[in-house]
Amino acid sequence: MDIEIYLPCQPYWICRSLMYTFYVVMTIAVVWLIGLVIREYVRIRHRAEYVQKLRKLHYKERHQLKSEYPMKRLKRPMRRK
Repeated sequence: MDIEIYLPCQPYWICRSLMYTFYVVMTIAVVWLIGLVIREYVRIRHRAEYVQKLRKLHYKERHQLKSEYPMKRLKRPMRRK
């Protein structure tokens, strides 16, 4: 199924290359957005599990464990220099 995008340009090969560039950029944006949503979902789920685990403990036990067991954070990949 072809999506028609009306571009005001005369040579067909320029319009075609612009359309392919647009398709590639949109595909990259959609994949990035899906990755962002998945990452946030995992972060929220981990935080909810952590809070539910703490709620099962008594107040005194909960505050004693806080310094011993800090919440685990997701590790970011290291950037190359």
